[in-house]
Amino acid sequence: MKYEPSNLEVLLTKLAFKFYEKAVYKEYADRLPITGHESVLDFGSGMGTVAYYVSKRLIQGNLVCLDISSKWLEACRKNLRRCGHVSFMHGDIYSLPLKDESFDLIYCHFVLHDVADSELVKIIPVMAGLLKPKGTLAIREPLRDTGKIKVIQNFIEQNGFEKKDSRVTDVPHMNTTLESVYIKS
Repeated sequence: MKYEPSNLEVLLTKLAFKFYEKAVYKEYADRLPITGHESVLDFGSGMGTVAYYVSKRLIQGNLVCLDISSKWLEACRKNLRRCGHVSFMHGDIYSLPLKDESFDLIYCHFVLHDVADSELVKIIPVMAGLLKPKGTLAIREPLRDTGKIKVIQNFIEQNGFEKKDSRVTDVPHMNTTLESVYIKS
């Protein structure tokens, strides 16, 4: 699956980051279960809007930003150029040389709702394999398509995750969202 954003989409994301950064991205990053020593994967990092704040919390940990779009990943590199403990990977999660049980946390911010079900069937098991035992999968998705949310939740639960926490939030510029945290069984 290949995807490249339009220049307008990149511009709108940059503007959203500039004007809503704390209310949208920082608040979510601050709610992620991070103590500072974890190995974290940002799946579908886009321009690194959440990763920017996550990287600041990883004092001795590391962050891998992964995206299928070279354009988004380049924007992510620029956005995180002054952040330490960050590496970047381009490609499909199931075809990259990532080590099993190497992450404490994988988070997805506004990504999974755009992924076709046929891809989710491949992606979610790979995520489960990449997480350490009792590792955490955190998602934030728009609630405008509850059918898709149910599909995502079912795939996650069918792949050995137990829901730890879930909340509905109203996010400026993004409307109502669902934030869920799952633990790998």
